[in-house]
Amino acid sequence: MGFLDSLFGRTRLPKSNEDKLFAMSTAAVGLEASAGIKPAGRAGIVFKRLPPGRFDQLKKDMVDLLKIQGEGDGLALEDKTDDLGFDWLIMAGTDFENAIAAIHSAATSLLEEGLGDLLLAVAFRFERERRPEYWIYSYKQGTYYPFVPVGNHQRDNAEELRLAALGKAELPVEPTLERWYALWGIPV
Repeated sequence: MGFLDSLFGRTRLPKSNEDKLFAMSTAAVGLEASAGIKPAGRAGIVFKRLPPGRFDQLKKDMVDLLKIQGEGDGLALEDKTDDLGFDWLIMAGTDFENAIAAIHSAATSLLEEGLGDLLLAVAFRFERERRPEYWIYSYKQGTYYPFVPVGNHQRDNAEELRLAALGKAELPVEPTLERWYALWGIPV
């Protein structure tokens, strides 16, 4: 942090390391063995909205790139806007590593366009007995945290703490619990 930043009360967020996304591919195996949760074959990247013209072109470019990358791998793509107006690019397929690579490609496209500050998070869906459980990668912090919704705006904090303890061996788990934001209505 520079002198003027401290004088004016500004803080800088740590630069996200995109390669941390790939830690999820090995962690998924460990989480399935130790926690009993299985990758559901769905993941989504959420980002803030761009101005309409630029957003449409960037989204078309990303979807075209991901379709080429996922062609033949059974990777399906869809885009959604959630109730709060955030945009999601959702990847679904049987190959978990290909979905992670596709998300990395989409994020890299935004970073190369100078729009990295619009990246918010990636939600990786896992399931236990048909109940969704998520691992969230925060771009601003460069860390993961579990999110286990169990009802209407309710979450299972005990299960989240258990998953975090099991995931620490392979993932950079966010140490500050206040940064474990609830993402209600995840379309993944």
